[in-house]
Amino acid sequence: MNKKTQDIFVSGLALFAIFFGAGNLIFPPYLGVGAGDGWFAVMLGFLLADPVIPIVTVFITAFAGGRAVDLGKRVSPGFSKLLSLIAIICIGPAFAIPRTAATTHEVGVQPFLPNAPIFVTSLIFFAIAFALSYKESGVVDIIGKYITPALLIFLALIIVKAIIAPVGEIVPVPHEGGFFVKGFYEGYQTLDALAAPLFTGIVVADLVRKGYGDVSDKERKSFIIKVGIVCFVALAIVYGGLTYLGAQGSTLYTQDNSRVEILVGLVGMLFGNFGKFALAVAVTLACMTTAVGLISAAGNFFGDISGGKIKYEHTVIVVTLISFALSLFGVDAIIALAGPVLTIVYPVIIALVFYMMFEKHIQYDMAFILMVAGVLVVAIIETIGGMVGLDSMVETIQNLPLGQFGFTWFVPSLICFAVGWVLGKMGIGKTRNQHQETGIF
Repeated sequence: MNKKTQDIFVSGLALFAIFFGAGNLIFPPYLGVGAGDGWFAVMLGFLLADPVIPIVTVFITAFAGGRAVDLGKRVSPGFSKLLSLIAIICIGPAFAIPRTAATTHEVGVQPFLPNAPIFVTSLIFFAIAFALSYKESGVVDIIGKYITPALLIFLALIIVKAIIAPVGEIVPVPHEGGFFVKGFYEGYQTLDALAAPLFTGIVVADLVRKGYGDVSDKERKSFIIKVGIVCFVALAIVYGGLTYLGAQGSTLYTQDNSRVEILVGLVGMLFGNFGKFALAVAVTLACMTTAVGLISAAGNFFGDISGGKIKYEHTVIVVTLISFALSLFGVDAIIALAGPVLTIVYPVIIALVFYMMFEKHIQYDMAFILMVAGVLVVAIIETIGGMVGLDSMVETIQNLPLGQFGFTWFVPSLICFAVGWVLGKMGIGKTRNQHQETGIF
């Protein structure tokens, strides 16, 4: 294996470690239980939402300049900052960080201490997370270096054992709606597409550190794409195997059971109490590294966008306190709270990623502006329309082409994009040539 191939492989697994939070473990088995013999379709939907869209988002953000704010730069600088702000809030104190503590309690504590209050678990969890993130510490690097491989080995054992010694028979499951769409929407909950623009800087910095900063544009892009492929294969194997395991439990559990209950129960059937204990330790440590990483990322982000006016330490304190409070609601409640927000924000991210693939050929900013506006309107109506008496409009949107695959926004985005293009051609708004090029690409 030559140096370049080794660098690609190592960087790909590093990107895997960045994206793969312990909370991601709970979604595929839950989907498999609800799908039964439709597990493959639900898995494909989930894989599209994560890891395909997050990895493509890394590509597009890197090629656009390498910073989180570059993804939305053709709409406006203010919009770019707002989108990044929403993303950091979602993957930070609102949903992802609280979920790490709640997952730790439900996977790492409750199976052994059923009556332990989540308040105590979260208090201890965030006290440690705060201590590790308030100032730089080598502890996180040590945990990340050894715990991630250990977690991967344990996941590999789970998947292999599920294949050679199934816990149950895979049977048809009564359902409403398509499995693919269910998997796609559940994939939103990983929050990885929101995190991808923020994590792109890590990939670009790693590229430069390994000596690829001065190579040709074509070689840099090829390197990043190959790194993404390695990451995709690793995530696809893990998610696919866990979905398959869940499908084997479709006669043992239903989706009325919690996501954590399903994961812990199925692993217990495979490996007994030892499996539950190993899962508890691995998930707890992985959740801790994820929480510390996200708290630190939030601290750095708010410091950057405020020009240093918001101190890192102050952000860490506020984010930790908010995350602690929200973690007390538990995993399923946090997921339920996140649902409406993600069904509005995710389509905007996905649409931007799609159209930014052709950014060099799109001269008019107005095309991006109206496209995003159209996607946002459709996403809002589809998310809250039923609550405000717009049921017929929601039904019409869901019957649009590609709606059965979760892309209800696509046709409206094309129409708005075309209108924006015409307006841009008429001289309304800025053109691509008026923007100052930034970044290494």
